[in-house]
Amino acid sequence: MVGEKIKQCEFEYTKCFCEYYKDKNIIRYRDYELKDMYYHNYTYIRDNMDNYEMKKIIENEISLAFNKGEKFCNILLDYSIDETMLKDLKYKGEVSRNGYYYFDITKLQDMRAVEGCSIERVHNMEMVEDILYCDLQLDEATLGRDFCTRRCHRRGKVYISDKDVNSYICYHNGARIGNCDLFIHEGVAKIEDFAVTPQHQRKGYGTTILKHLIQIAINEGCNIIYLVTDEDDTAKDMYKKLGFNKVGERTDLFFRLN
Repeated sequence: MVGEKIKQCEFEYTKCFCEYYKDKNIIRYRDYELKDMYYHNYTYIRDNMDNYEMKKIIENEISLAFNKGEKFCNILLDYSIDETMLKDLKYKGEVSRNGYYYFDITKLQDMRAVEGCSIERVHNMEMVEDILYCDLQLDEATLGRDFCTRRCHRRGKVYISDKDVNSYICYHNGARIGNCDLFIHEGVAKIEDFAVTPQHQRKGYGTTILKHLIQIAINEGCNIIYLVTDEDDTAKDMYKKLGFNKVGERTDLFFRLN
């Protein structure tokens, strides 16, 4: 079960990018500057409930998205569901699972950093372009240059604003190695958008970046440091090896509406 402090941190983090509507059952997030970004535009179901009530909420969110001309409906919840209830829906749902992983601070001393790296906080648009370079190395082939560019510039506006989402870039011998975000709220730190360019993977740079951000979080007094990762992604194994332990799981329901 995901702790309330992590749930609150997730809420505060997403608010940095989105407008939201909140009631007793859901929180609906929308980023009107980047409408095709799945994790800036989704509905979070707040509490567990029976299948009938759950299905009603899912059908309502799909209908609302369709009537507004949206191309997808993304729904997140912090518990497992009975997938049989999705079979009768008009649109077929894609189900995936993401784990919440909490860092064991005693493992920090075991993390080995690559010497000579410079990890710098993003503070201007020139550095945002360095993030874009890393994004394109990783995602251009699958997501396209246009989306990668719009996504990076949208998030970059937040990085250089007075909001609390900070992004960091790793440089080594003049090369742009990778980047990672850090968000801190009331003693809880969220690590997000961690990436290392393909040509620099499996060389210790990822550990170097994570160690640096974890140390920042500790210096800021955080006693909870976590990240969210796809349970089917091989990156999960690296996180576990470094000292991240699973403390909860999120179910993602994605419906294509076009």
